[in-house]
Amino acid sequence: MHIQQQLDHLIGSIYETAVNPDRWPTVLTAVAAHVGARGAFLFELLEEDGRRRIRAPYFSDRYDRALVDGYLARHMAQELADQDEFARCSRQSDGIDLIDDSVLAPSEAALLARANVAEMLRYGIRYRMGGLLNKDHVTRDRFALQFAPDTDPSTPEVRERIARVLPHIAKALDVARPMAVLAARQTAILHSLDRLRVGICIVNAHGEIVLANTEFERQIETYGVYRRSPRGKLVVVPEASARRAADLTETLSGHGRFGARPRKEAILCSLEGREHALCLEITPLRMAEDLGEPKLKGHIVYSLDTSQAFSIDTALMARQFALTAAESGVFQMMAEGLTNNEISDRRSTSVETVNTQVKSILSKTQTANRVQAIRLATNISFSLVADEVDMAGVAATGREAAAEKRGSAAT
Repeated sequence: MHIQQQLDHLIGSIYETAVNPDRWPTVLTAVAAHVGARGAFLFELLEEDGRRRIRAPYFSDRYDRALVDGYLARHMAQELADQDEFARCSRQSDGIDLIDDSVLAPSEAALLARANVAEMLRYGIRYRMGGLLNKDHVTRDRFALQFAPDTDPSTPEVRERIARVLPHIAKALDVARPMAVLAARQTAILHSLDRLRVGICIVNAHGEIVLANTEFERQIETYGVYRRSPRGKLVVVPEASARRAADLTETLSGHGRFGARPRKEAILCSLEGREHALCLEITPLRMAEDLGEPKLKGHIVYSLDTSQAFSIDTALMARQFALTAAESGVFQMMAEGLTNNEISDRRSTSVETVNTQVKSILSKTQTANRVQAIRLATNISFSLVADEVDMAGVAATGREAAAEKRGSAAT
């Protein structure tokens, strides 16, 4: 197989994890092989009862879970310190910068004298690289590679191979965050998509809709942004949005351009007469056995309606982005779907003050507009899985809006 074909195959398998996260161990093994590493890890940092720990949900399938858990139990303090240093060195830009383990100690001798390094050497691991795949939420989507003693991970060739796959891993993890949260609660993701408050639409290679959840159907009925063609194809109506969507569905090269902040790749589809928009994101999908289409080569479309009301974790957002109490309050109202004028009325303050606070929120969160900010907040707050009561309300709201729209058209 040609080198580019091999890379395209690997990238396709990375995006398959969006609907089947159980594929991550196999995919990580393939990623490690592609860059010449022994293995790869995806992990996150958790804090419970004031104690920090590392959780590694996915790693190369050549590794043994019991050995990994035992290693972390014995060396948790050192690993936390190492990950803090990797994060400190890689946090600044949007790019994904894997940091080699030379930053972890003043000399090679000092590094080799560590108990955790000595244990890894017994397993044939000498060199490590680590970094952030998500620079909006630095405790999750951490990535690490491990290399054998006879492999130099700092060569330009290895660095180039790493750089070509990591943005796709970052995007696959970030865009599919609602699916991952749902997977933790449900055994069959595809049969539970109607619980998501983000619209999900799966299309095949011809652009025909294979599956759409309740929220996406509501968006089709309520707004003029999407429609079904007579042949069942998904059509993105606004011309500029349609062109950008075509760029993402026709080739792999349009994906993964924003490194550790993949949300910047989203397409914003304005809602007429509103400050809000639909936040549209697209990822490739090569296989979908659960849909009865094992040879499906299509895409998943994620569409967040930022005019809807979401409850966000304002305390977490304040800590993450150094928001003031007033900015946190305004952010919550933005997430509830309120316009700046409505926020002004609610808070009994001037529109100019609200405008200033919104600008400050956008600056601190490194977002270009309120739509991006709401998308960021909902993904960090994990507020996109609704209970049955919520979904009944969403469905009813969608039916009412669609009926109103049809009534307006008739008059």
